[in-house]
Amino acid sequence: MSLSSALETARNSLKATAGQINVASQNMASAQDQNYTRRISYINSYAGSVYAMVRRDSNSQFLADYLTKSSYMMTWDTIANGIDRLSSIHSSDDFAYSPAKLLVLFRDELQTYYNEYEKPRTGEAAIVRARDLVESLNRGSQKIEKLRNDSDADIKISVDHINELLNRFHDLEQQIFKLKASGHDIYGYIDQRDGILKELAQEIGVTTSIHSDGSMTIYGMDGSTLYDKTPRKVTFEPSMVLPAGVVGGGVLIDGVPLSHTSFKDPNGSGNLGGLLKVRDEIAPKYQRQLDEISAALLDIFQGPPSLFLDGGDSSVTGLSGRLLINPDFDSDQGGSPAALGERDNIQKLLDKFREERIYGDGTGISGTPNILKFAEDSISWLEAIRKDTIDKAQYQSTMFMRANEALSNKTGVNIDDEMVLMMQLENTYSATARIISTVGKMLDDLMIAIR
Repeated sequence: MSLSSALETARNSLKATAGQINVASQNMASAQDQNYTRRISYINSYAGSVYAMVRRDSNSQFLADYLTKSSYMMTWDTIANGIDRLSSIHSSDDFAYSPAKLLVLFRDELQTYYNEYEKPRTGEAAIVRARDLVESLNRGSQKIEKLRNDSDADIKISVDHINELLNRFHDLEQQIFKLKASGHDIYGYIDQRDGILKELAQEIGVTTSIHSDGSMTIYGMDGSTLYDKTPRKVTFEPSMVLPAGVVGGGVLIDGVPLSHTSFKDPNGSGNLGGLLKVRDEIAPKYQRQLDEISAALLDIFQGPPSLFLDGGDSSVTGLSGRLLINPDFDSDQGGSPAALGERDNIQKLLDKFREERIYGDGTGISGTPNILKFAEDSISWLEAIRKDTIDKAQYQSTMFMRANEALSNKTGVNIDDEMVLMMQLENTYSATARIISTVGKMLDDLMIAIR
């Protein structure tokens, strides 16, 4: 090899090594960016020249697992938050103001009234407990309605965010195609595109398909297409108010309803699926339990005159929000506990507390318990699903952290590794620079000798 050829080879090598050092520096500078994927540089040769090539160290399998686990985690977090709100309605002071506890206190005061029938104050104490019970049921219905309304509003926010992300994804993909055609580096934009996918998966579970030209199609968990060359329009019409029995609006993709079956098992349905489950399944079920307790009270204390009144349309749906105390029994409203009737009638009322009853469908409580047991089972049901949801939320959070760690280990930047590589490259650079210096000196000496 001639000295001039050796010099040119060394210069090419020096340039390639400088490119590799630049890539390692970029990796270290971007190490804290959660969406950055490590770049790998390697030496390639062609027609006697050497140069540095760069590729993005991505892994579609690990990314897909990350997206799925992220969606699982968000679903259960959203459901857990909704159930916490339901539980907080009556759980304060060890459920002291829950229908279950107040039913027992009302029954006990009614028993005292029976035992001390000749003392009017005992009857008034029973009516006070009945009023507390009604207020608890009314408050429960109001809180459930607010939870459903809030969930409905949050669904709208989620849908708007999904549309925003899909539009941003489209803008990035167009930019990628434009830069790729002109030979520019597109890896930074692909990192941003993956970041949008991660954010999208938290709102709605997604799967993806990458095509030969590098474009991507995004599907929802029910198989509906969210993005294919252009974003699909996701729409949702929020309700002004969602009282008991009123079904909230559905989510549409290009006018086609998003399959709600994908949210029955919430895995992969993201924040949106969790909100729909709280609004349409969990909260209405607790509402039905309170309504059935109210219906049982109307039946037990039916008159004439009736101690409890339906302040609305006489249907069981939403009854807990309409239940009233009959003014004829309430001394604060000019009535009297004497309207409960003779002592024997009070005993009949007490006996009905122990009678098994048939309740409506959709309460989540099986069997034919008496009203006291049904109210206890309602608390047990709520606390059981609360515990189960917390356990699942914690489990999915752990699984997500593992998926995140696995993706980071596979495609992220390890500072220690990059530092070792940087030192090796710097040594190579220094050695190549010395070769160039040596060859240059040899050429100078040769030129002097020729003169």
